Amino acid sequence: MPEVDFDWVRAQMDQAKVKVGAGKMVLKLLETWDGAGLSAAASKEAVELFSKLALTHALIEDNPDEVWVPAQPGFLKVADEVRVKQDAYDGSLGVIHNGRRGKITAIRYGDVVIRSTDGKEPFLDGTHYTPYLLEKRIR
Repeated sequence: MPEVDFDWVRAQMDQAKVKVGAGKMVLKLLETWDGAGLSAAASKEAVELFSKLALTHALIEDNPDEVWVPAQPGFLKVADEVRVKQDAYDGSLGVIHNGRRGKITAIRYGDVVIRSTDGKEPFLDGTHYTPYLLEKRIR
């Protein structure tokens, strides 16, 4: 990983009119980053992981034996296996809900009601979601 050119970074942020708070945080992160000595591949992975986790998006390991598709109203039924999209919610709600798996126990007035099956805490039972925030397992 090449050294960070802080003059270039500041010029880029000035040109893009980055807000002061965000700019200060970026500079702070880049100061830490500058001394890390990561390879290009490790740098890319670290940035991807950091950006997801900082936004409370779940890290979902892809299982080649499973196929997930966006859930659509009208094509869901009780007992279907679903999961909350990895980036469905932000903040504390994201920590609780993003990436969670469960079975549909009911569909009421357009809401999909699930019971978690992933063994994570907190256990979710009777939690309502809009289908647009879910993915359905088809295999």
